[in-house]
Amino acid sequence: MKRANRPCLRKKEGYTLLELLVSLSILALLTVTLLGTGFNSRDAFSDSAYDAECEKILYALLQYQNEAIMDGYRRQVRFLDDGMRVVWTKNGVSQTEQIAVKTLRFTGSYTGATALNLYGHGTVSQGGTINLTSLSGDVKRIVVQVGNGRIYLDES
Repeated sequence: MKRANRPCLRKKEGYTLLELLVSLSILALLTVTLLGTGFNSRDAFSDSAYDAECEKILYALLQYQNEAIMDGYRRQVRFLDDGMRVVWTKNGVSQTEQIAVKTLRFTGSYTGATALNLYGHGTVSQGGTINLTSLSGDVKRIVVQVGNGRIYLDES
């Protein structure tokens, strides 16, 4: 018996309605699962912003300490509510720089009336800690050692 050459009724392109419904139901199930487990991208973003600001403060302190060593002029650092202020006088001209923060608060040895002085020979005025507290309550500490003037982020 001879087969008739008939055109195929179903094209091979595109998706069927059933395939689309199955895909959408899987996507909805994954979305509900992620929301139910407490996944929140805003928290992940704020944590990474906090980490970045902690590193920014640490590296700024190290930079100002290196500049004091290079040019011999003392830097005075104050930790305020809205950021870190660094003041120094070079060749009779007073200079000030402000480093703003948005995701953390400062507490510890150098807040209030006490300032951290970074001297030209690499030492500091006093040892202590700078607590970097996130808006959610996480705390990282920058440690300043008296004597050798070492400044580092305490990861413990």
